[in-house]
Amino acid sequence: MGFVPGWHPVRAEPRIKDLPLEAVALLGEGELDEAIRSLRQAESISRREARRRINAHLDRDPMLRVQLETRRHAQLRKILFWVVLIGFAIGAVVLYGLFNRGSA
Repeated sequence: MGFVPGWHPVRAEPRIKDLPLEAVALLGEGELDEAIRSLRQAESISRREARRRINAHLDRDPMLRVQLETRRHAQLRKILFWVVLIGFAIGAVVLYGLFNRGSA
């Protein structure tokens, strides 16, 4: 068999060490940052290495990645809701103050 353009041999990815159970449990609860902290403390590794290992774990479990993204989006929506609500409240107070300024 000769050279086939565009074909590349499959490269074996180096074996990535499994995560400690605590980090896996934290990921299951949607606590990505806590899982990274736990992994760093358990294995005395850098944040970059912990993040790489967490991402490798999520690559092997795409449903867990989807769950984490869904939770993150829900948290962002909740934060946005409160920011908008507080903005409206501040706006209402300012308008009330402007319109009732001459009454006093």
